[in-house]
Amino acid sequence: LSGMAMSIFLALGIVAFAPLLGQIPIVSLAGVMLLVCQSTFSWGSLRLVGKIPNLDAFIIALVTYVTIKDDLAKAVLIGTITSALGFAWKQSTKISSTLSQTKLTPPSGPTLPNVKTYNINGPLFFGSTQGFSQLFRVKEDPDDVVIDFTQSRVYDHSALVAINNLADRYGSMGKRVYLRRLSSNCAKMLAKVHKGGLPPYEVIEVSSTLDPVYDVAEDA
Repeated sequence: LSGMAMSIFLALGIVAFAPLLGQIPIVSLAGVMLLVCQSTFSWGSLRLVGKIPNLDAFIIALVTYVTIKDDLAKAVLIGTITSALGFAWKQSTKISSTLSQTKLTPPSGPTLPNVKTYNINGPLFFGSTQGFSQLFRVKEDPDDVVIDFTQSRVYDHSALVAINNLADRYGSMGKRVYLRRLSSNCAKMLAKVHKGGLPPYEVIEVSSTLDPVYDVAEDA
């Protein structure tokens, strides 16, 4: 109600006192607007710089700049779009893993009943490869480790390189890694990307009924 009343009285004032307002210099009106900005700006928010995420600080600076350069409506629209894109990127780069013990049947040798398994959660692509490589404790892990991609998906060439590099880390310590629930296309691409094909310490488990079906994006 108060907002409607203010709008009505403001409109009546502008219409009724239009001739008088026309005599006021533009510079004076600009000065009034600067004083309004100085009074309404939350100067305390400047203390948050360095304490809030870089994306939030960038959005604040961007909205302020667009407001000064153009208008508030455009600033709100651009700020909303930027915030949404930033949130989407942050969510897409989140990758995690849970540990479990699963049964493993190696290509040669007896079946192992309780093998340490990393269950990957989240998409694996160029934006999440660093987080992926930090999920594993290669030195502390046993000689046989399973990486299960049931809740994940390999999207691009960077992800393939990250998987091969991880396998090489295990192989350099005399350990073997078993890759589970990868698509057939992904398995072929892993062998293609790794120089000389897949090494003996990088084993891909194949299941015609449980493996997913998808293609990995190749570099042009």
